[in-house]
Amino acid sequence: MRNELILKGIMIDFGDTLAYTDQEASDKYLQEVFSLIGKHGCSCDPDDVKSTVSALYRSSSKGEMKDLHEFWSILLKNLGVSQEKKLMDDLNEVRNRCYLPAVRLYDGVFSVLSLLKKKYTLALVSNCGVGTRDLIKYVGLTKFFEHIVLSYEVGVRKPDRRIYIETLRRTGLEADQCIFVADEISDLEGARNVGMATLLVRQGGNTLVEAENIGFRPDFECDRISQITEFL
Repeated sequence: MRNELILKGIMIDFGDTLAYTDQEASDKYLQEVFSLIGKHGCSCDPDDVKSTVSALYRSSSKGEMKDLHEFWSILLKNLGVSQEKKLMDDLNEVRNRCYLPAVRLYDGVFSVLSLLKKKYTLALVSNCGVGTRDLIKYVGLTKFFEHIVLSYEVGVRKPDRRIYIETLRRTGLEADQCIFVADEISDLEGARNVGMATLLVRQGGNTLVEAENIGFRPDFECDRISQITEFL
């Protein structure tokens, strides 16, 4: 860690930094969603359903939907399917059964977070859609973080400076006392713009997505989340 930085807080991204989605299991989840709504009159092909789910997921990550019930309701409306409560309950069941287990933690996450929690204030900061708080609890991460700041709950996504400022407000720390850990350059650009140090974990596949400056250089880099204690 840089000599001039007195580190007190670590803010960590979720998707592709601490956890990843198993593609085969995720595809099975979408197939089950398609099969379920197909039984209720949906005439779309699987690719249409997949693209509609993806678009709505991103919309929900900005706080445009308040919960999963609203997510399913809008999805069914967009696909021309009757918004029956039983169907939405069944979609929730499919999500719990197929999607939650599709999200896996990278090796070493528990041990790394256990070590860091003893020394620092930890905050999880994620661009994510409705229902992610339950997912974070499902994979066992809630106990490690004093603060969990989710884009769909605060209404802004990284790299918007407001999500970082809100996280700092909740922690009671100054930006120059914190480091942001993520797999995406855009996340780190936003963190640096408010005065945080940055650490890139190069294990996700989205490092340059939404980056403004592909030449951006973080303060530190490593290949796996299990290596971040070498810098902290």
